[in-house]
Amino acid sequence: MNGARLQKVRQQMEKRNIDALLINNISNIWYVSGFSGSMGTVVITPDRAILLVDGRYILQATQQAKGFEIVEYHQAIDPFEAASGQLNKLGAKRVGFESDYLNYSSFMRLRELVSDSIELIPVQRTIEEVRIVKEPYEIELTRKAVKMADDCFNHLVTVIKPGMTEREISFEIVKYLFEHGSDQLAFESIVAAGPHAAVPHFKPTDTVVERGQMVKVDFGAVVNGYLSDLTRTVFLGEPDEKQREVYNVVLEAQLAAIDAIRPGKKGKEIDAVARNYIASKGYGEYFIHNLGHNIPKNDGPGFTPESETILKPGMILTVEPGIYIEGWGGVRIEDDVVVTDSGVEILTEATKDIIVIS
Repeated sequence: MNGARLQKVRQQMEKRNIDALLINNISNIWYVSGFSGSMGTVVITPDRAILLVDGRYILQATQQAKGFEIVEYHQAIDPFEAASGQLNKLGAKRVGFESDYLNYSSFMRLRELVSDSIELIPVQRTIEEVRIVKEPYEIELTRKAVKMADDCFNHLVTVIKPGMTEREISFEIVKYLFEHGSDQLAFESIVAAGPHAAVPHFKPTDTVVERGQMVKVDFGAVVNGYLSDLTRTVFLGEPDEKQREVYNVVLEAQLAAIDAIRPGKKGKEIDAVARNYIASKGYGEYFIHNLGHNIPKNDGPGFTPESETILKPGMILTVEPGIYIEGWGGVRIEDDVVVTDSGVEILTEATKDIIVIS
């Protein structure tokens, strides 16, 4: 696996006219090397692949990063000092660094440490251009993570009831996912009841959920590094006319956007389908975020009003329109989808029918 990915990364390096690439984003390090530790640095050249870690990670790196040279550095020094030593030895002249993930102070530290003969070249999406299109086994791992989230939601609707707190519902999510094999949480779970649902990314509190409220839940599982992302909105008691109307507008916008997904379309074209539909129903000002993102998020911009990303078979994205009204609440419905040769496959199977919890 590492060999094929390294070859693709080196092709990206050639396009950018760099003879070494410094990778410090931990997600990208995992992608190219298989190393899942929380700290490390990778240097790639046309003929070498080096993973630098401190002593805490040597055994893990040796076991996981097959085909990589493992270089240990002392925990007392920073990763950039270790990496600069390797870059100076390699004799590289044009060294690319991940400008999206390197802050100014870290860049200045690196500039201070590397030889004056090295030109530091800011590059973007060198790894992301490789990882944005998933291989079949990656899609299958994502499918497993999606199934786990689906099952968790099906469990939730049997346990949520008036009188619980948002935090208690969140605990049910965590408990179920870990008991059923999730490696970790894909992100901090969202549970938002009543007016709290007007906040797209609300952190659960000790607020008690009450009859007549909507409850928005957003969570994901992780399987071997591949994750899912699911949002559903349920109702405690029969929804009133406005709740039902808003829910149906969001659902219809989502279905229209999914139906429009095709290889060759731009991300912004799909975003516009949902955005225009919601606006046509009078709720345009209340759709306050992008339609969706790639999975994982740093793979690409996904569905945004500005996204020029051309959809390709194998891309996995979320489709998650929402309407958020201050003082009232909000509705979001989110599925994970994979672009296919002819259109799209919806990976998420959790029901989108209105769920009423009595």
